[in-house]
Amino acid sequence: MRNKYGFWSLSKHKMLMECEMKWALNYYIAKRGEFESKPPFLQLAWRLKHIKNVFLLFGELLHQIIEEEVNTFMETGEVLSETKIRGRLSDMLEQSFRKSKSDLDLWYKDPKANTMLYEIYYDGGLGKNTTQFIKQRIDKCVSGFIHSTTINELIVKGSVKIMEAEKFRSFYVDGVKVILSADLIYHDQDNDIWGIIDWKSGKKKPQDAQQLALYAMYLENTYGANIQDILVSNEYLENGTSKSYVIDTYDTDSLRNIIQQSAKRMAELEEHINIPDTEVMGVFHKTENKEQCDKCNFKAICLEEQKDMHINNFLQGIGRKKKERTMKERDIIMMREFVRSGMPVDERVVEFLEESPYETEDSYNSKLERMSEVLSGY
Repeated sequence: MRNKYGFWSLSKHKMLMECEMKWALNYYIAKRGEFESKPPFLQLAWRLKHIKNVFLLFGELLHQIIEEEVNTFMETGEVLSETKIRGRLSDMLEQSFRKSKSDLDLWYKDPKANTMLYEIYYDGGLGKNTTQFIKQRIDKCVSGFIHSTTINELIVKGSVKIMEAEKFRSFYVDGVKVILSADLIYHDQDNDIWGIIDWKSGKKKPQDAQQLALYAMYLENTYGANIQDILVSNEYLENGTSKSYVIDTYDTDSLRNIIQQSAKRMAELEEHINIPDTEVMGVFHKTENKEQCDKCNFKAICLEEQKDMHINNFLQGIGRKKKERTMKERDIIMMREFVRSGMPVDERVVEFLEESPYETEDSYNSKLERMSEVLSGY
């Protein structure tokens, strides 16, 4: 089976398991909002797709620095410096925090070129506890990297040949294109052992085993390595531990089955990706797990109680709505809450509030003007 539209990855599968609506928005629907001709909620979805929470940003920057430092050591022999790495990571995080805090309008205009943190967009800031936690994690993870088994037993001693590092790669599993990115692939030529290293900035997760099995399948497919000769390792930098595994055929067969079932469901959902803009939010299943909703990038357009405010802020941010209308729009949001709570109102108000005022800008303006006089009487 070869997917008609896209690819399979473990992160894509994980998001599908969390929420089909989130999966559809992130990988397909939000892309429509890159164009100004699209409805405002889709334009905002395109921005929300590029939000990162502080822990994701931390992991990405740490991986970037590790890749650069390892490459520099391999090329020049320059000694790895804990102080230098810690300083670089702190500076890069601080710059991202500062830009995210001060450049909301720039992010509205070009979300790919400007950073926006989930905690700042939705909560207004990181909070003292999160800031302190990140500072502690910087120290722990950098120290964990410098003193890791991989660095001291493999790279510094030069006992292995580095084959690949930190790049996206792909292979096929029974006709399904699979994308992955392993941190470090090496070959111990003396012992004919293939190895994969995955740097982890967080704690152990259930899907870690699946990820390592996927890496082993890639080595088997791409380099012809025997499964029994592959050693896969997670370096948990925060607590300074390393865990190595030898993958067997049970692990790879189980993952192969997951890939097939997951890719089949993705292909079924992909049949709906070309539906009209005004219908996309009603086609894909939304999770009922409120904890998942609360930490989702797309809750600003998916949760009815938040949608109006966030789209209004977005339109103001890109200069397509005048701020003096804000109070009137807030009145409408409040009226919606009153109606939902059972307050008796004019039938015209109910009809208006049941409609989405943001399907297009013209429909928004006409509905707003049509109801302003009625609402002013409440």
